[in-house]
Order: sequence, then structure tokens, then C-alpha cells
Amino acid sequence: MKANKFFAVALAALTLVGFNACKGKTPSGGEDPQTTTLALNETEIKVSVDATFQLTANMEVTWATSNEAVATVSNGLVKGIAAGEANITATATDGQKAVCKVTVEGGTTPPPADGNYADFKQLQGSAYYVFFLQEGAAKYLGDKVLYNFGPNDNAGAGSRWLYTWDQTFVGGTAVGTDPFDMAEGWVAMAQVTGGTWAGMGLCVAINDGNNPTGEGAAEDLAALNTLKTNITNYDEWYLAIALKNSVQGAGYEFNLIGSNVFDAATNKGVETGVGTINIAPAATGEWVYKEFKLSEIPGLEFGEFTTNGSNILTVLGSPYMSGVQLDLGYAFIYKK
Repeated sequence: MKANKFFAVALAALTLVGFNACKGKTPSGGEDPQTTTLALNETEIKVSVDATFQLTANMEVTWATSNEAVATVSNGLVKGIAAGEANITATATDGQKAVCKVTVEGGTTPPPADGNYADFKQLQGSAYYVFFLQEGAAKYLGDKVLYNFGPNDNAGAGSRWLYTWDQTFVGGTAVGTDPFDMAEGWVAMAQVTGGTWAGMGLCVAINDGNNPTGEGAAEDLAALNTLKTNITNYDEWYLAIALKNSVQGAGYEFNLIGSNVFDAATNKGVETGVGTINIAPAATGEWVYKEFKLSEIPGLEFGEFTTNGSNILTVLGSPYMSGVQLDLGYAFIYKK
């Protein structure tokens, strides 16, 4: 009886050990895959452009990214490509999936592939300072626009506005499509009074009667002076302009102001480093596209802006022709 009792206890113990072994181990001694849940070392990370982060999984997986324009992944190594968000997905051999959300910070947001904007070569540069540009094109450029100096109040109460001298220009009528063949508005001005010239200017009001609170002035002034720091190689940057007119032969003088320092004695800004170009569109009523390397613009030299009411771009119509309309599609400085 004792022997039988011992045999029964030993058999029960052996059976119990055998049962546990079958439940937790494969014949090769590894963990049973049905009892393991796929997990990553991180489920949400932030990286900078060009920075990397190593993701790992607790089993063999394949890796994929939802947006290669934002972040790539190779063997779990995530690399930031451009600002935005992407999901990195790990897929196990048994079909399990795990996802890590990646936020890439800094750098430039890639523009959408948007019809004519994507096809237009002068919107494919790497950096822009804008004077005049339609909203759709500016949105397409995104973070490539380092600063937009475009008018923010044409009535003269904002920090930037477009004004005319002696009312020699008044608002015109935009007809047709913009320079990118889109149905957007642009600056249309018509000469209306007698004389030998007509003029207008894009002004940044640092702190004068038209902008008594100085709202936006600090940002504008900082951007103007940063422009000098960024544009050091004039061979790498271009002034791009698109315009059309209503009468054959009308010409326009564009003055890009390099510096404007306030003179307390005369209570006005003193413009220096002014670069001047002349454009005489040959085709009546059709958009004309021009670009000039900054190093080839006579007289241009960027300095400091400290004045109350700085001109940054002026346009003169010459010879004077009453009733002539100038359509200014865009004007910006860009780096290819």
C-alpha cells in the first residue's frame, strides 16, 4: 500500500509539472507566441528634423511609416524629415500591430502638391521674404516664408500698408486670373491724375501717426533687420516680380530699399542702399514674369531699419499715362 500511495503521488506531481510545461513553453524552449502581446518601447515620441530615435519591439516585427515626407523608419530607427506628424507601425508575424505616434518639430513643412503652385518654378525655392503674394500661393509656401511684409491694412491704420503719392494711383479692377492661373485677387492700381509720374510704396510703420500704438512694429522691425543677417550672399537670392499693364509701352521703376534710418532733425527716414530695376512689359494685358539676382541690382545694400514709416519697396510709373492700370501679381525675394 505504501508503494502504491507513493506511486500515485509521484504520478500526480509529474502530471502537474508536465501540464505546466505544455502551457508555458514551446518544444524549443521559447515562449508560446499566443501568450505574448506585441509592445514597443514607446507609443509616442517627438524628434527634430534630421534627428533619430530607436524604437524596439518585444518580438520580431516589420516597420512602416504613414508619411515618409515627415518621418522614415528602418529597423525601428525613426528619422525626422520635416515638421508634422506620422504613425510608425510595427507588425508581428502573427499579425499583431503596435503603433508609435511621431511628432517632428522644426524645419519646413512640405507644401502640398497643389496644381499650378507646384508647377511654378519660382515657388520651388527654399526661403522667401514676401512683399506681395496671393493667399493661396503664400499658404502653399508655408514655413518657407520667413516673413510676409504684405499690407495688413490698406486704410493706413495697420503696421504695413500700400500708399500712393499725391493720389497718382487709385485702386483698379482685377480682371482674369492671377499669375498662377488661379482665380485669386492681386494688387491692381490705375493712374488717374496729370503729371509726369505716378508712385506708390509699401511702408512699414514702426511708430508714427498712422500706427500710434506701434502694434506689430517690433516684429516688423526685427524681421527687416534679420533680413540683412540672412541675405549675405547676394548671388543666392533673387527679386521676383510678376506684372501686367493695360497699355503697350508703359514702364515701371521698382526700388528695393536697403536701409531706412530715422532722422530726428528732418522727422523723416533717410533711405540708403536702394536697388533700382526697370521693367517695361512688352505684352499688353498679359502677365510678365521677371527675376533679378540681387547681386545684379545696382545700388542694393541691406542695412538697418530704424525709422518711423520705412519704405521697403516703391513703384514708379513712367512715362505717365493717365488711365493706365498696373497689375502687380507678386513681388518677393527668394532663395533657390
